[in-house]
Amino acid sequence: MPYLGGEETVRELKRALSNPNVQSEPLRYRNTVLRVVRAMSQGVNVSGLFSEMVKACATVDVVQKKLVYMFLCSYASLNPELSLLVINTLRKDCQDPNPMVRSLALRNMSNLSRLPSLVEYVEQPLTAGLRDRAACVRRVAVLGWAKLYNLQPGSDIDAAVVNELYSLLRDPDPVVMVNCLRALDEILKEEGGVVINKPITHHLLNRMKECDVWGQCEVLRVLQRYRPQSDDELFDILSLLDASLVSSHPPVMAATLSLFLSLCADLPL
Repeated sequence: MPYLGGEETVRELKRALSNPNVQSEPLRYRNTVLRVVRAMSQGVNVSGLFSEMVKACATVDVVQKKLVYMFLCSYASLNPELSLLVINTLRKDCQDPNPMVRSLALRNMSNLSRLPSLVEYVEQPLTAGLRDRAACVRRVAVLGWAKLYNLQPGSDIDAAVVNELYSLLRDPDPVVMVNCLRALDEILKEEGGVVINKPITHHLLNRMKECDVWGQCEVLRVLQRYRPQSDDELFDILSLLDASLVSSHPPVMAATLSLFLSLCADLPL
């Protein structure tokens, strides 16, 4: 239902956002930005506040940035003429010293990859994000590539990106490692998904204890594609899975049992 008195609300918000006294008080400024987002969610056309909201993005307040991104990305999706301005704002924040800001900007930028005209502007920051020193940024960048190929299924597969994601399977952060499995499965789904060979299998098994429940289940799922090259290797893998069979988490136990059955399917009865 449209917000009653919408035009007057927009004029009042415009005055508040442009008021130096409001801008000088971080909490007051953030609350004004919050009012803009709230009005937008109630059906008020607040597109006239676009330039003021772009200026409001120049802040160290991560919460305020998140609110501004929500506003900017909503209108960029509806108005392609504004999309380049939004992309430029997000690209600037991808260079911010704060890793939380970089990851937030990258996440919102990847959401805009649904617009074909913006894909070329999104790819470079995503590639840079894969090499970021902060794990939280690498996590977002990996999933950003998966999202890009999901939203643009006709895109050509970039071999350099695929190679980078395979190398990140050895990232010290276990979440980055698991995200790479999901991303490669998405990007290479027409080719059967991520390829699991012997080195990758043993690496994943040895790192699995570092993962959370979701991550362990994901690792166990993709390992069903691997077939040991000898009985000795099979028994080594089964030994590495013993701890997961008695896990305190039922999903991990179930996924481990499923992998056990898959690995043993070719054994003589």
